[in-house]
Amino acid sequence: MFILCAFVASLLTTLQVQAVYSRNGPNVMYYWGQNSANGATTQGTLASYCQTGQVDAILLSFLHIFNVGGLPQVNFANACEGTYFPNSQLLFCPAIGSDIKTCQDKGVKIILSLGGAAGSYGFSSDDQGQQFAQTLWDLFGGGSSDTRPFGDAIIDGVDLDIEGGTSTGYVTFVSALRSKFSAIKSDFLVGAAPQCPFPDAILGAVINTANLDYVNVQFYNNYCSALGSSFNFDSWDNWAKTQSPNRNVKVYLTLPGSPTAAGSGYVPMSTLTTLIPSVARYSSYGGVSIWDASQAWNNNGFNSQLYTLVHGNIPAPPALTSSSMSNPSTSSSLTSLSTLSSSVPHSTSSSPVPSQSTAPSTPGSCNTGQPCSTLGQYVCTSNGAYAVCDHNIWVTIPCPSGTVCIPTMDGSSIYCGYGTASNTCPSSAFGVSRLAMKGIPAPYDMPKIDTQLAVTSFKQNKFDAVVNARRTTLAPFNQTMLIELTAPRNVRFRQCDLGKVQQRGQRVSIRVNSKHEQNMALVVKLKGSVSSGVFIAPSSFNFN
Repeated sequence: MFILCAFVASLLTTLQVQAVYSRNGPNVMYYWGQNSANGATTQGTLASYCQTGQVDAILLSFLHIFNVGGLPQVNFANACEGTYFPNSQLLFCPAIGSDIKTCQDKGVKIILSLGGAAGSYGFSSDDQGQQFAQTLWDLFGGGSSDTRPFGDAIIDGVDLDIEGGTSTGYVTFVSALRSKFSAIKSDFLVGAAPQCPFPDAILGAVINTANLDYVNVQFYNNYCSALGSSFNFDSWDNWAKTQSPNRNVKVYLTLPGSPTAAGSGYVPMSTLTTLIPSVARYSSYGGVSIWDASQAWNNNGFNSQLYTLVHGNIPAPPALTSSSMSNPSTSSSLTSLSTLSSSVPHSTSSSPVPSQSTAPSTPGSCNTGQPCSTLGQYVCTSNGAYAVCDHNIWVTIPCPSGTVCIPTMDGSSIYCGYGTASNTCPSSAFGVSRLAMKGIPAPYDMPKIDTQLAVTSFKQNKFDAVVNARRTTLAPFNQTMLIELTAPRNVRFRQCDLGKVQQRGQRVSIRVNSKHEQNMALVVKLKGSVSSGVFIAPSSFNFN
């Protein structure tokens, strides 16, 4: 018994030692502060997570209102409530300040995350970026102010979780902030959290110019989620090596911590055991980042399993670079990714139930008449059409005019949308063809809003879809709004997670009511049915 206890004590000590952030990775990061699990006890104190030895960096979420020229605002849900500095809306959070020091003593980096989906933020000029850098230095760095939310605690870095707005001023802000913090912290960290569609609609220009240490790429709520055939870690690895000003920048696989943490894109631990070693082959890989701590720590041991997986003694396979993606049909190293793994409408669709067509039987194209084995399976073909397996024979059907075949986010089916065509034909002649041509939905052509729609799943004539809308001006979305769209004749929208759906003919109205007063981004989950054929993306969106 004594030997067993000594072993357990030694193991716990080892875990504590492991929880030390490394610039080269791999690290495990958690966003903390929003208590997205939304329970009275689902979010622990900041220090409680650092004391587990299962986290290397924590991102305090969020400083969500900039109020340049005045005092900003922070929101940490139930971790800091009700106590404001006089004549302001800036919270005083001394308990978090004390916890920051506890975490830093244990080697855990504490990074302040700016932005988030809710709030109002951004700069109208480079001068504002410079001014805001001084504000953060005074409130959270080595400067002086009577309104320091964390007292004399000093943060280890800043994270740009900029979901909406413009790119103006952020490069100047990063440069000014680095200049100030370099006097007291040579290892001060600056990162960003772009969404996985490449390039990011808001942060793309920023990360191509600013000197960043890492990017927490959000591989969820988008077509490029980690489970689908359009998973694009390789694109971000290529950016890190060829476009980033810091060619040693680290790319983090950022994922939801539970099925309820995001609108879509959760990856179960049984899949992560294969996915993480696969992306760890990329030399830019920095580790895994999770939204958020409250979700992961209430997900049946997800947090402990993840830390062991990221830091475990996994045999190191040969390094994988984005260049090895250029010929996926001959690269055996991609097998694990292939199994894991918005639009610009120009015209309304023609017949929502396309007629069948017969194409030449090119090997690996899944054309009409070629053999198949899974009854009812839908795949994208090489020419933008789709094929369905009917009695062991592929039947090829074109998508409506202006649309192409795109795989669903879960990789199990397909739909017709606006964007770049995919090829998910499983023929052995194509090898791992699911990565040979990735379906990419394009954003809808709308003023002041970047909007993408992707279908999460399509099974038995039922679909789940997600609309990801981001403001491209400094004016946030209102708490309530009306979303209108034109649906194809075969598609019926029935449910929305943020409001009520009404459909009359092809006209669909969705009354959205967000829990936040102001939003720079919205993720809306939709459900519905298809009367025949496959789901076809709406031809237009409008936000009022």
